[in-house]
Amino acid sequence: MKKVKGKKAAVCWSGGKDSSLALYHAVKENKNIVCLLSMVSIRDERNHAHGIKLGILKLQAEALSLPLILVDSADHYESSLISALKDLKLQYGIEEIIFGSLYAEEDRKWNEQVARKAELEPLFPIWIAKDKAHKLLEEFIELGFSAIVCRASEKHFDQTWAGRFLDWHFFNDIQNMDVCVMGEYGEYHTFVLDGPMFQNKVILTHSQIILNAGLWSLDITQGQLDDRA
Repeated sequence: MKKVKGKKAAVCWSGGKDSSLALYHAVKENKNIVCLLSMVSIRDERNHAHGIKLGILKLQAEALSLPLILVDSADHYESSLISALKDLKLQYGIEEIIFGSLYAEEDRKWNEQVARKAELEPLFPIWIAKDKAHKLLEEFIELGFSAIVCRASEKHFDQTWAGRFLDWHFFNDIQNMDVCVMGEYGEYHTFVLDGPMFQNKVILTHSQIILNAGLWSLDITQGQLDDRA
């Protein structure tokens, strides 16, 4: 990624489409992205947002050529996040923290409170009206991102949705479901494999679909980096 001038910022990172699109827009706005920050469970060796194994998440960050800061919540999610943000401010000199919130007001309010407790400016580069959310999915596909569904709620989907790629077939099918097309309320989650900012692409070499806590989950256990086409 090219170096830019401006305020230093970190991205609150899930590994999915929302945080990836937020990162893309932040770079376009000349934000100086110094690192990604992901809340994780060291005990379970997965991130909280999407249940991605930490080794796979690290591989993704390597593909982006960005440092990945893993923060163990240790059963104290909010205080752990605030403490980590304060540390990043000291260590990297960040002034802003970027979130991938779309339109959920409560989500934005919580993120704003956390950021300000850490004395950082919260940014929401993909904030959008609820009835316009489909435009973000359109943009994501048009930009050439490659992402896969890693979690799908069994309340809304059957197991065939886990492992699906976010392509135009997905775009058409999701609009016929009684869900937010971007999954803003957790209807589904994604893992991004490639995109405009990636230096390499992530190739999944081993995974399996399991049902866990009401979620059809693509449990990704192995992957590797490959040159972009």
